[in-house]
Amino acid sequence: MNRSSSQIRTEVYENQIKQGRLEEAGDFPKVVLIDTISFCNLRCSMCVHKDMTRKKGIMSWGLYTKIIDEIAETDKNVRVWDVFFGEALMLKKRKPTIFNMIAYAKEKGLTDVVINSNANLLDKEAAADLIKCGLDAIYIGIDAFKPETYAKIRVGGNYGKTVQNVINLIELKKLLNAANPKVVVQFVEMDINKDEKDDFIQFWNEHGAIAKIRPKVSWAGMIDAPNLVLGNGDRWLCHWAMQTMSITDTGKVVTCAVDLDAKFVAGDVNKQSLKEVWNGSLKELRQMHISKRFRGLPENCRNCRDWQSARANYYSVNS
Repeated sequence: MNRSSSQIRTEVYENQIKQGRLEEAGDFPKVVLIDTISFCNLRCSMCVHKDMTRKKGIMSWGLYTKIIDEIAETDKNVRVWDVFFGEALMLKKRKPTIFNMIAYAKEKGLTDVVINSNANLLDKEAAADLIKCGLDAIYIGIDAFKPETYAKIRVGGNYGKTVQNVINLIELKKLLNAANPKVVVQFVEMDINKDEKDDFIQFWNEHGAIAKIRPKVSWAGMIDAPNLVLGNGDRWLCHWAMQTMSITDTGKVVTCAVDLDAKFVAGDVNKQSLKEVWNGSLKELRQMHISKRFRGLPENCRNCRDWQSARANYYSVNS
């Protein structure tokens, strides 16, 4: 294949993960996931959203702005995901819209505001609004090169429409000479799609997108992930535990990005600051990881194998 590749996470960084030398973020997270909406419009085969037991909802504007205000006051370079476990573009018509939320974060000076999406709702109006509100990057889950494979993985989605939506966004960026949002298309590598990976990378690189290839996660053991072959004897520090804070739509802070059902609640940012929560129960969990006291972790974290999947390779013809 005629392409150059770029691994955004360098070999040095990946070796740090594998050798257990990934440092914790310090007294404030490097990444914050905000559950602006916990509803989704698809039923993807490798996702457990359809089995989620916690009540689905939409974060209030007051809670959202409280979170953003503290991040802006503490560290404007924190990466903020304006989505945790839902489809952000389901908020494109509701007031305040997802675009209002992104714009607020950018107006506060945040430098790295991103979303992920399945792009089925990414029509031309939404594409224009994403550019206008200042979104830094959008990560789009497609996971297939062939329509028939997409239909099996992204259940309820429309492959042709999704692909065209993404291409339209890229073309609109060119037309407006807009640098952002950076467009990253994601491919979760599984047995069902692994033979399509190279074609996926080539197709999207040719259209000007970055291709992200990442391993499958088990959502802390909720689905089968045969790629997760290592046990605690080989365990290295979990990137999510060391670096990220995940906040549900009600303000509950959970263990990490795969604790979708809030099985462990570390705090409540309605009543506490992010810094207080980060340096409370979550700090205890980080210290257990660092000292390899895995038996002391909450059950969902103790038995989790998804620390093996907190990584990805990125491919771009421009890198």
